[in-house]
Order: sequence, then structure tokens, then C-alpha cells
Amino acid sequence: MSDIELDNDTILKFKYGDESAYTAIYNHFYNHIFAYCKYLLPAIEDARDMTAQLFILLWEKKDALDSYTNLRSFLFLNARNKCFNYLRDQKARSAIDKQISDFTSSEQTAILFAEIESELITRIREEVEKLPDYYRNILNLSYYQGYNNQEIADMLQISEKTVRNAKSIAIKSVRMIFLNRTTQMGFTLSLYYFF
Repeated sequence: MSDIELDNDTILKFKYGDESAYTAIYNHFYNHIFAYCKYLLPAIEDARDMTAQLFILLWEKKDALDSYTNLRSFLFLNARNKCFNYLRDQKARSAIDKQISDFTSSEQTAILFAEIESELITRIREEVEKLPDYYRNILNLSYYQGYNNQEIADMLQISEKTVRNAKSIAIKSVRMIFLNRTTQMGFTLSLYYFF
């Protein structure tokens, strides 16, 4: 996943058709839109297909999207509407009406959790970026690129134990920063989930 922030410059480049900016936006929002579609739809494959359709639509409508708020609203509102339309097509109207009313009462909770997750990931990445290059590189290879300890050791020509030790030191550093910067226990505990 890209660590590029969704600043105004990135959003403006996307508006005018820059593919690297689109990739940054895709990477920033994909997991949250997929989680929301998965919450609304009965099958993971349906959620995956719906998410793909939404990002195709996002590209097609890029001319009208010029801010982070617009991007987020566009994706979540279209996810909601398209998922409900899909469910209507799959089931009889009488059965789906009750399901939609149930979703309406809890969908704000789903969006809230997606936003909290996004904020946590952003904050964690900000702190990882402040680490010395050596530790930051190992964390990026492990958690963002998916390499295991031995693969990282082979790439960096160091021992697997050295990789494990470096990851441990880096994670402790990030945890300490969170302990010092926030009184919200949720942020601190969340590191155990991500790492």
C-alpha cells in the first residue's frame, strides 16, 4: 500500500487524470470501502466485485471530485446505494425492505468503524515514517509489502534474528510515541491488532 497522503495536490492531480494519484486514492480507501460493502452484502465475492465497480465509477467521475470530503462521500454513498440496489435485484422486494431498514439503523456504525480504522492506520504510518531508515524499511517490507522475516533477511543480507529484533525495537518505539501522545486507550491497544 502506498504511504502517499491524500493532500490537495494529490486530489487535484487525480481530478485531471493522473494515474499515480488515482493509485494513492485507491490504496487509501480500498480496505474501508471493501469492509463496508462486505458489511452490506451476503458474500465476500459480491463485496469484492462491488468495490471494484465503485473504483471504476470513481475514475469515470473524477472531474467532479475536488476534495477529500467529496471523494469519501462519493465512495460511501455510492457503495450504500449500489449495494442496496444489488440486494433488491437478488431478492423479492418484501423480503429486502426489512433488511434495508435494519441496515439503515446500523450503517452509521459501520462507517464510523471504517473511519476509525482509517485514522489509526494513518497515525501509525505517520509514526513509522519518523523512524530511522533502517527500522522503517524493515517495517514497510514486513507489514505493508507482506514479506516474512526470512525473506527480509535475505534481501537485506542480515540474519533472520536481526530482522526480528529490529521489528521488535521499531514496534516498541511506535507504541511509546502513542503512549506519550494520547490518553485514548483505544489507540494504544489498537497497535496490538495492527502489529
